[in-house]
Amino acid sequence: DVAELADALDLPRFCVAGHSSGGPYALACAAELPERVAAAAAVCSDAPYAHPGTPQALRDADSMSQSTATTPEGMNGQDPKVFAQGMRQSSLRKGIPSKAHAWKSGVDGWVCDWMLERLPWSFSFENIILGPKLTVWFGSDDFEAIKVGAPFLQELVPGSQLREVQGGDHGFKSKPEHLAAILRELMQQW
Repeated sequence: DVAELADALDLPRFCVAGHSSGGPYALACAAELPERVAAAAAVCSDAPYAHPGTPQALRDADSMSQSTATTPEGMNGQDPKVFAQGMRQSSLRKGIPSKAHAWKSGVDGWVCDWMLERLPWSFSFENIILGPKLTVWFGSDDFEAIKVGAPFLQELVPGSQLREVQGGDHGFKSKPEHLAAILRELMQQW
């Protein structure tokens, strides 16, 4: 539990950030711990695909929820675990240390996150009171669902900010200059 960790570290207030499937977790912290979260960043975050207000364009852009007959990454018609194992093997073959670390524990975490992203989320966006202290970041070359979802995600939290990184792909935050910009903004919002 994030509150227990913050208590153990003697942090009455703190910032949160989440990348990709971690974005919803950062947003959940902001919603559930409004008196403790000083600022938040959702970086290349999935938007809530099952939210009542989700635009049809976002549902259509979510290629992973499509049929395997429509797109190779479609999960309808294949076992998500088998798909994730293929992604893991491909990433490990590339020899990128951060990717090796991300897949270290196997594929179950990815499968769980993928499923959770497509169910109704357990927190209310109305409880996120950060306004401009929440920034939704995305790259101009990211996956279509992330590019379409970022403005919707930003609209769900009145006053929040939207930042597009030109030429940024899904992993743009791994470049030192982009990570520094995200962290610098969180510190300024603190």
